Order: sequence, then C-alpha cells, then structure tokens
Amino acid sequence: MARRSARNAHRPQVIAHRGASGHRPEHTLAAYELGWRLGADSVELDVLATSDGVVVCLHDLELSATTDVAAHPEFAHLRTTLEVDGKVQTGWFVHDFTLAELKQLTVKERWPKKRSGSASYDGRFAVPTLAEVIDLRDNEAARAGRRLGLHIELKSPAHLRRQDLWLPELVGDLVDDLDVPDLSWLSFDAAALIDLRANRSIRLLDSTPSSRDLSRIAGYASAIGVARKVVLPRDAAGRIGEESPIVAKAHRRGLDVLVWTHRVENQHLPTNLQIGDRPHAHGDGVGEAARLFQAGIDGLISDFPEIANAGLARLSSLPLAR
Repeated sequence: MARRSARNAHRPQVIAHRGASGHRPEHTLAAYELGWRLGADSVELDVLATSDGVVVCLHDLELSATTDVAAHPEFAHLRTTLEVDGKVQTGWFVHDFTLAELKQLTVKERWPKKRSGSASYDGRFAVPTLAEVIDLRDNEAARAGRRLGLHIELKSPAHLRRQDLWLPELVGDLVDDLDVPDLSWLSFDAAALIDLRANRSIRLLDSTPSSRDLSRIAGYASAIGVARKVVLPRDAAGRIGEESPIVAKAHRRGLDVLVWTHRVENQHLPTNLQIGDRPHAHGDGVGEAARLFQAGIDGLISDFPEIANAGLARLSSLPLAR
C-alpha cells in the first residue's frame, strides 16, 4: 500500500456530505450542525435558487424526493414536466417557488427504508437558505473554538441560467468575499467555476480524468472531486485492491483530490469490506475510509463523518490537527 507523500503530509479533511446525512435528513440545519459536532472539518452542501433569486440548500431541482411538496394541494398547479441536464422529469421544481412558498415545505429522508433513524425526523425541518447555513457555521465555530468549513456545490447552473438565475452571480451577491479561507466552491460545470473566479474551487468529475484533463483543470481550479472507485478501483467481484495513480497525477499538477461519497451500508461498500449479508447493515466503513486516506487524498466527503474520522485515526503517522 502506498504511503502518503511529503507534499500531502497535512491532515486531510473530513467533510460531512449534505450534513451528517446518515443520521438526519439531508440539507437541514440539524444535519449540518450534527456533521460538525461529529467532528467534520467542513460540511458539503448543494445550492440552487428560488424564483426570486434566493440561494437555498437542496441537492435536487425536483422537490418530491426530499420534501413533502406532494402533500400541499396549494402547489398542485406548479407540477410540471421539464428537461433538466438532459433528463425529462415531472414534478415540482425549486426555481418555480418563491422562498416564502418553499419555506412552507418540510424536509424528509431520501431513503427511509435504509435510514429509518433519519426518517424519524421527517417533517421537522424547513429548507435552509445559504445565508442561514453561513450563520450556523459561524455560531458552531464559536461554540467549538475551531475553524469550520463549507464546501458549496453549485448545482445545475446551466439549467438555472436559462431561468435567468446564474448561481455564480447569486452567491457572489450573498457572500462578501468568495475567497475567505473556510469556503470552497464545487461544481461539475467548468463554466460556472471559471465565472465564479474563487481561489478554492473544485472541479467535480463523474469519470477518471486524463492527464490532459488534469492539466486543463489546473488552469482554473485548485482541486478535483472524484468518486471512490476512481481512487480505489474494484475488480469484477467488487473488491478493492491497490489504489490508482490518479492522486499522484493530480498532485503533480498542484491539484488536491477530494473523494465522494463515503457511505457505510454494505450495499455501498466493496465486497471485501461488507459485514454480513444485509444490504442496509453497516460494514467496515472505517476500513474503506482508512484505505482512501492512505491513498493520499486531501478530503473525504462522507454521510457518516464520525466513521470517516475513525478511518483517519488509523493513520497514526498523520498530524492530529491542521
């Protein structure tokens, strides 16, 4: 197994995915708060925009999977069919709601059968705005006495731009300084990151980048974000073996590497890290996190930040603090 390089000897970050989304419904203030309190260095959140230009925290443009919108007859007229990012969807879309309308909805667990504990919190929380999350982060950092970060992903920027809602402009109007040390900006959309012009920008990729891709990305971003399998490929039987060279290649071009999404249920783990045969049961998520950190990554985005931290703790040679 490869050792972390001297260049990457700093302590990598544990980043709570949509908050501590293994424990609370994703993209709620409760999930974000719990993520930090479980030891995350930062919280990853996705942002979209309402029809009146307010930046809100949701992963999906379509609202029915994670809110109770279908139970609100007053919004039945907003149900429509749209093509979003190349896929036709029918439902209720964030950009058709004002903030006041969106605040009438409550958030629910995306996977209630898999995460029944989280689902027990359904109906308790409203959709948060980015401004509310920044205030929460400031309060939590003061309470904890440590720096806490936000990794903010711009979702579906090209689609929203066609609705006259350009996320780089909207977040720029909201955040006085896009380059404050504890804010990082992510997107699959290169044009959005280039227009944002933030120092800490992370290009998300849904496949393994070539060397040429990495060199091009280094011209406008400080890091890449890739899936776990890009760093720890799996064989035909679903087992992980040796890490790929992607981390070293990125580091040579001055790019950090973030990995998504670490989940600890058996169905999400490599077969050689599963425990038992129940798909929703927890396997050796600590082991997978440790392998990813050992491969030299700079940050792990996890639904279970306490498990990611336990994996990081196995690497006793790393510094204990940033």
